[in-house]
Amino acid sequence: MSIAERVLRQASLCGIEYVVVYVGSDVESELHLWRPDLRDVHPLQIDVVQSAEQLADVMPDLEGGLVVADGDVVHDDRLWHHLLAAGPDHCVTATETTLVWVSVQHWHAVMEKSSEQFVGVRQLAQGLDSTTVEQLDTYVPELRLTMPAFMIRLTERSQLRHIDHLLYRRTFKGVIDAIARYGYYHLVRLLTRCLSRTTLSPNLFTVLSIAGIWLAIPCFATGHVALGCVSAWAGVLLDSIDGKLARLTLNLSDAMGTIEHLSAMPGLGLWFVAIGWHLTDGDLWTPSVAMLSCWTTVACFLVDKVVSGEFRRRSGRELFDARPFDAFFHLFAVRRNMHLLVLTIGVAASLVEFAFVAMAAGMVLTLAIHVLRFAWIGLTGGVRGRAEA
Repeated sequence: MSIAERVLRQASLCGIEYVVVYVGSDVESELHLWRPDLRDVHPLQIDVVQSAEQLADVMPDLEGGLVVADGDVVHDDRLWHHLLAAGPDHCVTATETTLVWVSVQHWHAVMEKSSEQFVGVRQLAQGLDSTTVEQLDTYVPELRLTMPAFMIRLTERSQLRHIDHLLYRRTFKGVIDAIARYGYYHLVRLLTRCLSRTTLSPNLFTVLSIAGIWLAIPCFATGHVALGCVSAWAGVLLDSIDGKLARLTLNLSDAMGTIEHLSAMPGLGLWFVAIGWHLTDGDLWTPSVAMLSCWTTVACFLVDKVVSGEFRRRSGRELFDARPFDAFFHLFAVRRNMHLLVLTIGVAASLVEFAFVAMAAGMVLTLAIHVLRFAWIGLTGGVRGRAEA
């Protein structure tokens, strides 16, 4: 994907429906290099002009003004969101470039004073209210990520590695568990990199992820625990890939994201029930170690969801993202990945029931610490600082 196409996709995600691409005759032929899924994913009307006169012809129809961005600049999404929240005749500036939203009146005023055929973003930004990149919030709530915003002009090939690193880092969540961070982080990055060069939809991997998670349930229930672990790990890996691929290629689907989140919690809860069903031969009501482990895990899992949900409602942050200690604890908290790791070790050692007991104990400990942290944070001033581990 070219940088210019990335700008178009960002504009579309911000609700912009009409884009004018101003190019020289020497690069117009390169426009066919846009990915074939651009118009399928983003319903943009795109016009290409090569002169200020052609651009002036479309100006009377732009009542809301226009956002002007250079096509050789990589923009952080936060710049667009801040600019559109600030309103017309405002700009976001960096050392090398600017992102500006100007009214039609300001555009004409600048054009009348300029003797040049083309007016760049720097000239348009003169005299406007501005925000520097450094002034933008470094925290990205939806990713639990602390990372300074960026706006970088690509001028030489040696910058590609740095920009590549920034874009991938911008797609990963900041506060994650130890398995995601130290286990499959680089594998997911490699797979995401390869898949981003195709036009495969992230939604495909979301569907496959849900399938992997849910297919593990009958495998666990029927005693095919090893096969269930394989299916579950495949689902977990695909679950990590789909969101990163969507953010990297700017191919986001709110509907599919909702479906994924709605299916995740019952899927994990049914893992516990299915394992308990297998270990008790279908008798989940007669007291036994497996039965107690099953219902203890399910109960603590549900209560933990209620506790973390209430914390999020009150504070606007995840409980495991509240303070540095919580981010550190989240590395080892017994949640989906850790449950699956413990179970996989149990399968490898032929100690599935022992692993199930360990899962229950870990779930009890995780819930206890979350409840204590909920109370402590509430008593000591609420959320503060940045929690990224």
